[in-house]
Amino acid sequence: MIRMPPMQQPQPLPDWMRRAGAGMTAAVAVLFVVLLVQVRLQSNRIQQLQDKLQTLENANDLERTNALEEQLRSTVERLQGMEGLEQAVQRLSAEQANLKLQMGRGDDGLPPDLMRPPALPKLPSGLE
Repeated sequence: MIRMPPMQQPQPLPDWMRRAGAGMTAAVAVLFVVLLVQVRLQSNRIQQLQDKLQTLENANDLERTNALEEQLRSTVERLQGMEGLEQAVQRLSAEQANLKLQMGRGDDGLPPDLMRPPALPKLPSGLE
C-alpha cells in the first residue's frame, strides 16, 4: 500500500510577495479600467465618424437627386416645346396643303402675291 505523506500546513507568503501580488492585482485592475475607458472613447469616436459619413452620403444623394430633378425638368420643358412646334408644323402643313389645293384649282380668290413665289432679298455686294 502506498503511504501518503502527512499534509503539511502551507507556510504563509512573505510580506514582500503579498505586497507584490497586491500591487500586480491593482496594476491589472487599473489597466483594465483604462482599457475599458479607451474602448468606450474609441466606440464613441467611431459612432461620430459613422454619423458624419452618413451625413455626407445623404448630402451626396440629395445632390444627385437634385441634379436628376433638374435634368427631368429640362427634358419636360424641351418636350413641351417640341409639342408646341409639332402643333405649329401640323397647322402650317394643313395651311400649305390648303394653299396647294387652291393653287391647283386655279382659284382666283387668292391674292396675287400668293400666286407667285416671293422675291428673294438681294445679297450684300461682294457676296454674289
